[in-house]
Amino acid sequence: MTQETKIPANHVVGVVSGEGAVERAKQALQRAGFDEVLVMDRVDATGEGVNPISSIIEKLAGHLSDQVGYIDQYKEQTEAGGTVLAVKVEDHDQAERVRSTMETFGAVNIRLFGRLAVSDLTPETNPSAPSDERPSTPGKTEASR
Repeated sequence: MTQETKIPANHVVGVVSGEGAVERAKQALQRAGFDEVLVMDRVDATGEGVNPISSIIEKLAGHLSDQVGYIDQYKEQTEAGGTVLAVKVEDHDQAERVRSTMETFGAVNIRLFGRLAVSDLTPETNPSAPSDERPSTPGKTEASR
């Protein structure tokens, strides 16, 4: 397998749990016109594995001095049984469509990895959100606890 030499920008990354949900999410994204959907059941924190998006995220995170834990977060979620989906998008409107579709299938920790920045698309489900903004149980809000 060849290594990426250029950091592809504009990928929306999220975590979906359950084999059926992952397949349905992938199919829904493809029906919506997103042909480039990467499905990863393992994220390699070293960037040396076969997972192409992990090296992308690692390189991007390396450029963002205040947010370097993305790989570990996705690695932990895949070790707990989640599957990472990564979808190439051209603009913010497409990113929002991907976010909406992913959330329909229970995705959490959805981020847009842009050229120069990473944006949380669902901050309430992202492990990097400050603890006073993030529910302790995914899917539950302060009001529902």
